[in-house]
Amino acid sequence: MIEYKKLLREMTAIPSVSGFERGAAEALLPTVREYFDEAVIDPVGNLILKRSCGREDAPRIMLDAHFDEVGFVVSDITDGGFVKASPVGGLDPSVLSSTEVVIYGREPVYGLFCVTPPHLVTKDDEGKLPKISEMMIETGYEKEELEKIVSVGDPIGYRAGGADLSLGVIAGRGFDDKSCGAALICAAADTPRESLAGDVYVTLSSREETGGGGARVAARKIDPDFAVVTDVNFAKAPGVEARESGERGKGPMVSLSAVTCRRLTEGILKIAARAGIPVQTVVESSNTGTNANLLLITGDGVPVAVVSLPLGGMHTFSETLSLDDADKFIKLIKEVIASRSLAEEWRAARSSSVSVFDGLHGKGGVVNA
Repeated sequence: MIEYKKLLREMTAIPSVSGFERGAAEALLPTVREYFDEAVIDPVGNLILKRSCGREDAPRIMLDAHFDEVGFVVSDITDGGFVKASPVGGLDPSVLSSTEVVIYGREPVYGLFCVTPPHLVTKDDEGKLPKISEMMIETGYEKEELEKIVSVGDPIGYRAGGADLSLGVIAGRGFDDKSCGAALICAAADTPRESLAGDVYVTLSSREETGGGGARVAARKIDPDFAVVTDVNFAKAPGVEARESGERGKGPMVSLSAVTCRRLTEGILKIAARAGIPVQTVVESSNTGTNANLLLITGDGVPVAVVSLPLGGMHTFSETLSLDDADKFIKLIKEVIASRSLAEEWRAARSSSVSVFDGLHGKGGVVNA
């Protein structure tokens, strides 16, 4: 059995700024290869792990978590060994002052975002935030030495670290979305082959933070009967609206959205209820902010549901999550991939679907809404 926290810490120690996932996938592969029947790194950097149920023509179940993380790229190297950076993904400059980072050049270079001492802040500048493009990273090198190991375009990520807080809450970088990726690996690897309802594909997808193209490529290769996209969502915290968040410690969150398939979502909620697994629902009316938005319109269309983990401090160097929530999340995913009725329902639905034109001519069809 894979130990979730240990796997998560290993995954978050691997840098994977969006657009630079291939090296991360190669680094993780030796750890997880033994638990799966097939492991492939595709041309766009997705790591696709397949666990077969052993039956021919079995339903295909896609479980997606993105493996990329927010970060930066080097945009300039200035006198004094300072580096300017451009953001990759959604980043808030208010959390960056004095943040430790690693520049992944020909060798790692540690640095931190400079901050103006409060003694030197003028009244006109009080309360104002500089743009990220105006901020500087101090490295301790002189420019000439730094340019030997760092180039414009090199990725920059938060420095790896972590802490164990009270009540089973842990902190670290890259929990968005490696916390879900580690949970999917644990769920798939720990489910006995004979219990699987179909062939399970765990995709650690690329480029979600910059548009989500990786999951779409993976889905076209897998052609799943249905997909469960897993990602983090907002934990309740000061400044976060209750309707957009979930309470930490009360289980995974299930999205109710125009993007997701209502029938599949209801099926997952019923599975959770039967298994006694507490879940929370969150209304995301027209945009889940996840790879589900693209999977919906991939190929002939993929029926998709979204299951999330409540996360604090999203997109910062110190995100927080509950190990109890992760445990409930893993249990729910194991129940989903073991549900023969769910898998066969969606295999039958896809097999019997007819073209839009046939439907318009009165021949009917299966509505997957």
